[in-house]
Amino acid sequence: MSAAPVELSLNGVYYPPWLLSALLGLVFAITLAEIANRTGLSRFVWHPPLFFIALVVACTVLVGTTFIPSFFG
Repeated sequence: MSAAPVELSLNGVYYPPWLLSALLGLVFAITLAEIANRTGLSRFVWHPPLFFIALVVACTVLVGTTFIPSFFG
């Protein structure tokens, strides 16, 4: 049996674990985009909104696989 929680409980309301990883991934992607904007690295991006969506997905998967062991099954 897995020790990882199947659902997260907050005041009696149950949330799926991917919701937490998606929120953390969004915050991480916003932080990385802000750093890229301040350093000038964002000028090399071909399409900023599409790049930001891809960055959010990549950060969500990274956070999900790192902090939530049952993210992929």
